[in-house]
Amino acid sequence: MIRGHRFLILIIWLAAVMAGSASLWSGTGIGLDRFLREVRDSIRQRPGSGEIVIVEIDAKSLKAIDRWPWPRRFHGQLVERLHAAGARTIGFDVDFSAPSSATDDAQFAAALAKAGGSVILPTFRQPIASGKSDFLENVPIPELRGQAFLASVNVHPDGDGQVRTYHGGVETAGKTRPSLAAVIAEHSGQSVDAFPIDTAIDPASIPRLSFSDVVAGAFPRDVVKGKRVIVGATAIELGDRYAMPGLGVIPGVVIQAMAAETLIAGRGQPSLGGLPLLMVSLVVAFGALKRRSSKGRAAWFAGSAAAILVAPLATEAGRLGMLDAVPAIAVLLVAAALSATLSIATAFRVRLLSDADTGLPNLRALNEARGFDGGFVVTARLARYGDTLAVLGPVATGELVSRAAERLAIHADAERIFRVREDTLAWLVFQTDHELADSIEGLAALFRSPITLPGRAIEVNLAFGAAIVADNCGVSAAKAILAADHAAANGLRWTLHNEALGAEVDWRLALLGEFDSAIADGQFWVAYQPKASMQSGEIIGAEALVRWNHPVRGLVPPDHFIPVIEPSRHILDLSLFVLNRALDDQAEWRAAGLDLSVAVNVSTPLLDEPRFAKHVADALKRTGVNPAKLTLEITESAALADADRAVAAMEALRALGVQLSIDDYGTGQSTLSYLKRLPASEIKIDKSFVQNLPDSHNDRILVRSTIELAHELNFKVVAEGIEDLACLELLRTFGCDVAQGWHIGRPMPSAQLMERLLDRTELAA
Repeated sequence: MIRGHRFLILIIWLAAVMAGSASLWSGTGIGLDRFLREVRDSIRQRPGSGEIVIVEIDAKSLKAIDRWPWPRRFHGQLVERLHAAGARTIGFDVDFSAPSSATDDAQFAAALAKAGGSVILPTFRQPIASGKSDFLENVPIPELRGQAFLASVNVHPDGDGQVRTYHGGVETAGKTRPSLAAVIAEHSGQSVDAFPIDTAIDPASIPRLSFSDVVAGAFPRDVVKGKRVIVGATAIELGDRYAMPGLGVIPGVVIQAMAAETLIAGRGQPSLGGLPLLMVSLVVAFGALKRRSSKGRAAWFAGSAAAILVAPLATEAGRLGMLDAVPAIAVLLVAAALSATLSIATAFRVRLLSDADTGLPNLRALNEARGFDGGFVVTARLARYGDTLAVLGPVATGELVSRAAERLAIHADAERIFRVREDTLAWLVFQTDHELADSIEGLAALFRSPITLPGRAIEVNLAFGAAIVADNCGVSAAKAILAADHAAANGLRWTLHNEALGAEVDWRLALLGEFDSAIADGQFWVAYQPKASMQSGEIIGAEALVRWNHPVRGLVPPDHFIPVIEPSRHILDLSLFVLNRALDDQAEWRAAGLDLSVAVNVSTPLLDEPRFAKHVADALKRTGVNPAKLTLEITESAALADADRAVAAMEALRALGVQLSIDDYGTGQSTLSYLKRLPASEIKIDKSFVQNLPDSHNDRILVRSTIELAHELNFKVVAEGIEDLACLELLRTFGCDVAQGWHIGRPMPSAQLMERLLDRTELAA
């Protein structure tokens, strides 16, 4: 399992490597990286250096000088004003490639000459025509360019129209011409390589002056003294505008200023790409995947992702370079997602292979066990599990099963104890037949001492079963479970599965398949065991008992076919058959002058059958039987397993006017005061407490006290299993109300019962 886990970790890590590499080399996620950079720039936003001043050709200036293009004398006047104010450098982002009036051009040229080479005029490189690869460079007219320094003002948007980078220079006709920003920043400007514009600079922090105010001399001179001035259009109608990430659409002159600010701060930061963080993420992901705890892995991945998102912010703040985080994030996301999927699948498999109440491995886990060919699968069935569950409840019963498993694990020489059924535990061993027998005897001895739970000590009795794990057939607990069931049913310590035992099960299952035809062919019939009044000795009723005469197998005992039929849909059909036959016979008794009640057993599953009460009502109406002459017997364990459910079902039946009896009383470990919750009028003491009554002092005490307390609580008491006169006389002295058993009469057909009663045979004499 560990080796398989390591292999899965390696597969997940390789998938993460592929995801990160694909993101890195294909450029997938570049949009997200750009967005993250915008977020980081907004976090580390800072003001400009204060070295750059923008003189903007704004709407105010266009209105003041009401014509465009402006006569160049105004540009000359601007240069004169700025030079006189002590501007260090004056750069224009205005096209002067076409001549204007000779006078204006001369005045502008004179102002440039007077500025002594501190003015930069723009050049602009553009394609000769649409779709052509040749370029044309627009340069100022000869009269002007001889008096100033020339620099490129080209702006290069990316494919999505956003401006992110700026060139240090532009190569034209084999000659590299520096960019305006490079000259303004007094950078070498010889590199044509692009550098990223630092969009963390707040463009609003760059001082601005209106062109018309400067020409008019209405501006503070200290704003430009010693500063580097860039002149350009900001008026919307002039159209020189570009989109920048996080800044929206801004004028080209502002982009020139931000590029210059970037260079003044130390040139644009180098782009380090996504490889450095990708390598870090691969190491981090491998470390996270090796953690055994799913919560630990999740925390590791979350912390690593946060660190990788913060790392570019740190490197950019320290001007070490710009990092792309998306390839690394892709690694962590894929690794985390696959790891979570693996954890969910593992948890699902653990749940699939575990018992929900105890956490023990379950039947599926046992059947998937490998490497036990030639060994034994051993099972231990807890006796009277249903009664224990009814008394203790599911939580305490689960704890009891866990304690039993712990005790078995210590002494059974087994690696794991499996819970293969609610009432059955199992394990695998390599032992000889003799060693297995000794081991089971020793385990049985261990359970002679009770298991202690909070507030009580519970005695646990086990019946064991075993089956050989056949070579190459894998483990199957079914045969061992069957062997334990056989041992429990026959009062044996343990049973080793064999072919005869399997044949018996096949026979029982075959009976289930033959049920429908057996009902249709009249193979089922009803016998009646009489009940006598202890006070008068007269027969006052009879219990209806189903019988099956099989055409091949003969008389099939009820304890052979009832447990098979009870969990299936056939139990309702069988119960209704008995009910209807019993009511038909009771009607016949009444017509013959015999005033007898009839009792019918209600199987446990029928308490959950909402249609059963209606079927009873329909049968009573059809036969005309007085409901008070019908008693429905419900076993104590069924009534206790879910008291609320039992009360609801019994109330529906009691509303029909029938009598309700709690059958097998004493086997469910309950008290009469607890049963008082149920709408019953009678309890029936189980025959296991009655048959040994003359010889058992404890049974006599138990039965006497039960009868006395039952009468105090207004219960009528029926005792079954009376086989001799001595037992009958004891029960009469104890005050028991009704007697039933072979001493009163064996089960017989309805006609035989009628004949004996009509002949006035005193069965209870």
